[in-house]
Amino acid sequence: MGMMQDSLFSRQEQAAGTESSYENEVTAEKIRIVRRNTPTILAGNLLGTIPLLVVFSGTDYGHTVLVWCACLYLILAVRLLHYFRPGAYVHTYKELVRYGKQLSVLIFLTGCVWGVAGVVLFDSVDIKNLAYLTLTFVTMIAGSMVSMSSRPFSYILYAAPLMLPLAAMLVLQGGEEWAYRWLGFGAVVYLLATIGFSKTVHGVIDRSIRLKYENLDLIEDLREQTDRANQASADKSRFLAAASHDLRQPLQAVNLYAEVLESKASAVELQQDLANIRQGLDSLNELLDALFDVSRLDSGGVQADLAHFRIDHLLGKLEAQFRLEAHIRHLTFSVSQVEHVVCSDPMLLERVITNLLVNAFRYTEKGGVDVFCEPAGDNRLALHIRDTGIGISEENQEAIFQEFFQVQNQERDRRQGLGLGLAIVRRVLNILQHDIEVRSVPGEGTDFILYLPIICDQPVAQVALQESRVDSTNVFAGLNILVLDNEAVIVNAMRSLLESWGAVCKSYLSVPEALAGLETYGSPDFMIVDYRMPGDVNGCQFVAQARRLVADVPALIVTGDTSDEVVAEFAACGLPYLHKPIKPPQLRIVVSRILKRARSAEAEEGIVIS
Repeated sequence: MGMMQDSLFSRQEQAAGTESSYENEVTAEKIRIVRRNTPTILAGNLLGTIPLLVVFSGTDYGHTVLVWCACLYLILAVRLLHYFRPGAYVHTYKELVRYGKQLSVLIFLTGCVWGVAGVVLFDSVDIKNLAYLTLTFVTMIAGSMVSMSSRPFSYILYAAPLMLPLAAMLVLQGGEEWAYRWLGFGAVVYLLATIGFSKTVHGVIDRSIRLKYENLDLIEDLREQTDRANQASADKSRFLAAASHDLRQPLQAVNLYAEVLESKASAVELQQDLANIRQGLDSLNELLDALFDVSRLDSGGVQADLAHFRIDHLLGKLEAQFRLEAHIRHLTFSVSQVEHVVCSDPMLLERVITNLLVNAFRYTEKGGVDVFCEPAGDNRLALHIRDTGIGISEENQEAIFQEFFQVQNQERDRRQGLGLGLAIVRRVLNILQHDIEVRSVPGEGTDFILYLPIICDQPVAQVALQESRVDSTNVFAGLNILVLDNEAVIVNAMRSLLESWGAVCKSYLSVPEALAGLETYGSPDFMIVDYRMPGDVNGCQFVAQARRLVADVPALIVTGDTSDEVVAEFAACGLPYLHKPIKPPQLRIVVSRILKRARSAEAEEGIVIS
């Protein structure tokens, strides 16, 4: 039984000779419905014999009713065997149709046996016996109508031979007994009425089955569309990962050389030109970083690392960062400190608040920006970033979280940003599962409200929330640094930059050269290694080999690859990394932090610096 219900015949067989793509599926399902109802139908036939046995057993028809019951039980037994017959022969549509034809023949024979009872048990003398016989037939027809309406022809094959012989006997009664004739005509009308009702029920069943397969097709189409969308997203991520590496490589060299030129230039005009170059580079860096951040967030490459920490530590750090921005723009800036412990990812939450503050300062020309917290109920803290800027109309308060949407920048003025900051905010908050609310009045300002879970009576995790600027004065003086990159222009630029900071550099273009240099010159104080290297050894593997060869040297991996697999490898190796293009101040800060941790023997495994 289960094999029949679950069998799926080939699409090629379904498509042959059909008027619609669902015709064969619909026909097959109707056959299955009749088959599933077979036990109920057989039980009804069995119970239907009981009144006739009780009524006719004590009459002259006693022997006849026993023989008739034996014949009916025999055909019921054959149908039961047919029902339980192994379903291996109904794996295809043609075999299922053949099974349906066999079932129709058995149904017809069952109706014929019942029709014989209407002749051999017809008692025109005893009206009580005739009434029992007629009532039984009416009940059998009514009871089988719904169970066999999925195939109206099968119902007709059962009901017609059952009722027509009895109707004929009633009509053919001679004499003055017109009542019998009217009963006969009534039986025919009743038969036709039930056939009509059966066709109506069949229409409902047919529509529901077709709707089922149409829904299945819609689900399949949706699955295919989803698969195509996922494939397109994967292709986009692979493209962006490849483009990331190829675009960041030359930009990395330009950044480093620009920093070197700035340190050497003395003329005021040259300094101004270099400042303009730096501004353009910063804009390009920001654009690439934002695009690749959106790509990583969409691809699921960023996971939340939740911790318990005091929110005032994070807000204090951001206050120090944006105090100068407020002074330059002649805006007031206040951060109200609260000692609440929240549960979030401090790095991701810092990115969210930073983007909101950048947005607030960018669109505020007078007044100021306020950051404050207040309880929000349900063990949540409402963190407000409120400004007195241009405001956002109600119809745009959802659109601002879309990529490249900007309220008042139709001319795409680069000074007003890229339109990606809030798109990144929405994606990061989805990862953190934090809610955000926007309250704004055009011309008066905007209030972004983050809802953070408060942790009560929980130990505070030691979360590193150091100041962004680290005092790196003289940290490079006399520092022996190994630089490994497969592109000479980047190696030369990095060496020039580090030497301008007072470091001593040994630079190499390949892994074998670097390993040979380690054997010759011994252990360096620090290693800056590109991830993508020619041959079978990447940057992470080189660091491992170098540490086995000389000592456990602090190292930093630089890469233009933003793929999830590469980031996972960095985490598995416990190596800090920076994405190209690297900004020189960023490099100073990161190297200083790594050296400080290494020297204090408090190095943390799996540092991720982005």
